[in-house]
Amino acid sequence: MGDNDLKQTLLNGKKTERIIFAVTPELKRAVVEMAQNDCVSASAFIASLLAAEAVRRAK
Repeated sequence: MGDNDLKQTLLNGKKTERIIFAVTPELKRAVVEMAQNDCVSASAFIASLLAAEAVRRAK
């Protein structure tokens, strides 16, 4: 399975699990701004970053 296929598998499954963590207001603002620049939700932006890191570590 290629990197893109693995990332798509990680991102396209049914979302049933939650990860909750605390951040500073400044970090939240930064994430929201980056997500808006990419025209995605903050949740989708964070999930994409995590999927990319999972693919990188799977090598």
